[in-house]
Amino acid sequence: MRPVDEVVGIIADIFPDWQVYSDSIPPEVIDDKNVTQVLITESVSDVGNYADDTFNMIELGVRIQIFYSLDFDRSMLVTEVQLMKELEKEHWRVTDSQPHYLDLSQTDEQQTIKNIEVNKTTTLVEIGYDG
Repeated sequence: MRPVDEVVGIIADIFPDWQVYSDSIPPEVIDDKNVTQVLITESVSDVGNYADDTFNMIELGVRIQIFYSLDFDRSMLVTEVQLMKELEKEHWRVTDSQPHYLDLSQTDEQQTIKNIEVNKTTTLVEIGYDG
């Protein structure tokens, strides 16, 4: 499983009314401002923990970009804390949480956007490699 797929599953379980996508938001729904959409992309994929001339761990990173619906009526801060705490339970570490900003490319109605980055270090055995 790709790291983005794992994070998509976590977010979809917590917030079933959100549209959660990996890699790109489909063109047919990208302009829908009436639903909260989340874009998940890989940000880090690196190896480490060398021993006996080979690596034994993989560092994985995922960028989470939340596009809040125009009628989002819950506390964004509480929602984001809930998301980050659930990710921590699954061993993802929050490494960056950017301030909210408005999508200024939209001239009529502007969505609030939030970017969060999470990382996870995993052993080769944990990802299913047995070589």
